Amino acid sequence: MPRYYFHFIWPDDAVRDTKGVELEGFTAAYRHACGLVQQVRIRFSDADEDWWIEVSDGVGGKRTLVLPAMVPTPSPLRWKS
Repeated sequence: MPRYYFHFIWPDDAVRDTKGVELEGFTAAYRHACGLVQQVRIRFSDADEDWWIEVSDGVGGKRTLVLPAMVPTPSPLRWKS
């Protein structure tokens, strides 16, 4: 399985992923990045969205940017009584 890296980038800083995650392919890597966006939104709900995730395969292949604005914010769960 290929290994994908998820680098968090800000206009003036970056946190590089040095371990990566083995995933079945690019679609799974994109979904993983979207999940990371959701986790950041939950953990840092007051933070601006002036950052993005760069997804890389670590071998110089295709790189993709995942912007927080690209990932829908889930609507709150509505409980039925």
